[in-house]
Amino acid sequence: MISYNTVSELEIGRDEDIKSKISEFIELGGWERACICGAVGSVRDVTLTTPVGFDLPPSVIKTPFPGPGEVLAFSGEVMKREFMDSALKEIYKETGNLFVHIHISLAGTGAHVYGGGLDKGRAFRSLKVFIAH
Repeated sequence: MISYNTVSELEIGRDEDIKSKISEFIELGGWERACICGAVGSVRDVTLTTPVGFDLPPSVIKTPFPGPGEVLAFSGEVMKREFMDSALKEIYKETGNLFVHIHISLAGTGAHVYGGGLDKGRAFRSLKVFIAH
């Protein structure tokens, strides 16, 4: 069991890359793991991933979000790559010291809702992310 004692707030500014700012924050803190508890704000240039079958590891499809959009839900985990589940390593092959794994729901124009894994995205106005460590 992992126990988290502190929650920190990271404010990601306009046009900043969400995953890279989270990675920088975790690395500066010197943490091996963290839990993304939530976020509030707006995003743009988002691409979502979702599984397309029942195979494991799953194949995923990437869907661009026609944003900007408001964040409705935002949760996940951050960890050193060495702690990743082997199935996740088959799906997420990007490089870097940390694995940033976020699930997100977004509201777009006309109150349409989109969701999935966050492949990439940027803050629109700003995004406050709450991180337990």
